[in-house]
Amino acid sequence: MDRETSTVQVWALKGFLDELKRINDTMEDRRFVFILGAGASIQSGVKGAAPLAREWMQMLFHRVVSPETDFDSWLKLNPLEIDNWQPDNLAGHYPEIFARCFSGDHEAGFAELEKAIEAGSPSFGYAVLAWIMTKTSHNMVITTNFDNLVADSLYIYGRRSPHVIGHETLAGYLKPLARRPMVAKIHRDLFTDPINDPDGTGQLKKPWEDALRNIFKFYTPIFIGYGGNDGSLMNFLSDLSPRDISGRPFWCYYEPGGQPNGDIAALMQKHNGVLVPTPDWDQLMLDIGNLWGYKHDDQLKDLERYTKDMKQTLQEQVLNTSREGGEDIKAKLLPKPKQEQDKSWLDWTLEAENKSTVEDKVEHYKLAIEALPESAELHFNYAYWLFDIGHAESAKQHYKIAIDIDPDDFAAQSNYASVLESSGETEKAEIHYKKALALRPGDVNATYNYANMLSGLERYEEAEIYYKKALALKPDDTKAMNNYACLLIDLKRLEEAESLVNRALDLSPEHPVFVETKSELLFAQEKYQDALNTIERALELDPGSQQAKDIKAQIEQEIKRGKKGDSHRKK
Repeated sequence: MDRETSTVQVWALKGFLDELKRINDTMEDRRFVFILGAGASIQSGVKGAAPLAREWMQMLFHRVVSPETDFDSWLKLNPLEIDNWQPDNLAGHYPEIFARCFSGDHEAGFAELEKAIEAGSPSFGYAVLAWIMTKTSHNMVITTNFDNLVADSLYIYGRRSPHVIGHETLAGYLKPLARRPMVAKIHRDLFTDPINDPDGTGQLKKPWEDALRNIFKFYTPIFIGYGGNDGSLMNFLSDLSPRDISGRPFWCYYEPGGQPNGDIAALMQKHNGVLVPTPDWDQLMLDIGNLWGYKHDDQLKDLERYTKDMKQTLQEQVLNTSREGGEDIKAKLLPKPKQEQDKSWLDWTLEAENKSTVEDKVEHYKLAIEALPESAELHFNYAYWLFDIGHAESAKQHYKIAIDIDPDDFAAQSNYASVLESSGETEKAEIHYKKALALRPGDVNATYNYANMLSGLERYEEAEIYYKKALALKPDDTKAMNNYACLLIDLKRLEEAESLVNRALDLSPEHPVFVETKSELLFAQEKYQDALNTIERALELDPGSQQAKDIKAQIEQEIKRGKKGDSHRKK
C-alpha cells in the first residue's frame, strides 16, 4: 500500500457488501446515494474521460505545423503548459484539454460530447440500478456525467420516469426522502450548456452546495466510477465536516486500474470512509442488487410483460384510429401486402375491416383465424365486429375462444360479460364481470356495467356498492350518476337521487336521458306538472325516444286521474 492510502481503511468487496446488507436490514431510516462518474458509463459504450482527452490531444497535435516529434513524445513536453501535467493521466486534465481543443467553437465541443454519449446504451449494471432505485429506498443518483443512462434505464427497466435535475437553478428541487427516483447532474445536462471547462469544474455552484449538504444528512454516499478529477465536487466534499455525512462513505474503485489518487485517500481518511477495490460496474451492481433482493429472472419476465403490453397497446390504438377515422385514415393504416405467414393479427384485422361488404369481412376473418387460430386478438376483434352487426351468438363463440386462449384478457372477459347479459344469461355474465374486475379492479366501465346489471336484477344493495365504486374511480361519470339516481328512485331515496341527477345535469344539461330521469324523479315526488314540463323538454332534445313518450303518457294519465301511479321506466 502506498503512502497516501496507508492510514485509510481498505475493505475487501465481501466486507463492503456485508455492511450494505446489514445497514439495509437493520437501519430503515438510512439510505444510500450513488455518486457516479464516467467510469460507470464505459461498459455502456460511452467513452470515458481518458480516451476522450487523448482524442482531443491528438486533434491538437494534428494542428501543429511541422511537428518535430511523434505524438507520445509530444505529450511528454506538456504542450499545453498545464500545471502539474501528467501525460499518463490525461483524464486528470480533461477540462483544460477540452477548453483548449474547442476554444472559439464550444458548439463543436458539445457536438463531440453528444456523439460520444449517443453511442452508448444502458449496460446490465444500469438495469440493476433501475431495480434498486424503484424497489428499494436507495433511489437517488448524483453524477458528474452528462449522459442519460440512469434515466433511460429507469424508464426501460423500472417503468418509472425519474426527476432529473440538470441545472443548478433547479437544485432546490433535490429533496431528501423523495418518493420518485431522483438524478442530480451537478455539471448540468448535455442539453443545458454542460459545464466542461476548468473554471466550471473547479468550483461547485452554490445552489448545488446547499442541496447536497441537505442530502448528505440523510444519505450515505457510495462512489462508483468517479476519479475525483474535477475540483468542484472534491473541494465541496473536502470542506464538509465528518458530521455532515450520514454514516461512513464508501469509495469503490476498479481494482485492475490500481489504487485511487492521494486526494481521494485523504478525503476518505477525513470522513472515516472506506476504499473498496471492486470488479467492473456491471459485476459490482449485480453484487449490490443481489444482496438487496434483485433477481434477473424476475426483471426479464417483467420486461417481457411490459414490452408485450406496450406493443399490444400500440396495436390497439392503431386499430381504434382506423375504426374511428375516415376512409383516408383507413387507407393510410392499411398494411402493405404480405405473405399470409408474415401477417400479424393486426394486419388481418385491418384488412378485414376495410372490406366493403359483410360477406367479404366474414370471409376474411375466417381466413385470418385459419392462419392464426391461436390468436386471442383475432377472435376478440371478430367477436367485437359480430356483436356490432347484431350477430350475438357468433360473437359469444369467439369471445369464449379468446378467453380460452388468454384467460387474463380483461377486455375479452368484460365484453363477453356484456354480450351474455344482453342475451339474458346473467348468471354467466356475472362470472365474467367478476373475472374482469379481478384482472382490473380500477376499470370504471366494467364496474359501471356490472352495477347496471345488478340493478336490473333488483339486487339494489350490491348495485349501490358498485355504483359508488364507479363514482370513486371517476367522480364526473355522468352516466353512473344518472343510473345510480334511477336506483335510488326505485328505493324511494328521493333526496339522494335528486342530488345525483342534478349533478349529472350540471355537467351535461342537454343529455335527453338525464332529463328523462329528472322527470321521473319529479313524478316520484308527485310534482306532476313539473314532471310533464321536464319530459316535454326531453322530447325536444330527442323526439324519437319511445321511453320519453311512454313516461309522458303515464304522467298525463296520472294528472287526469289526479292520483299517483307507478313509473314506467326501462333502465
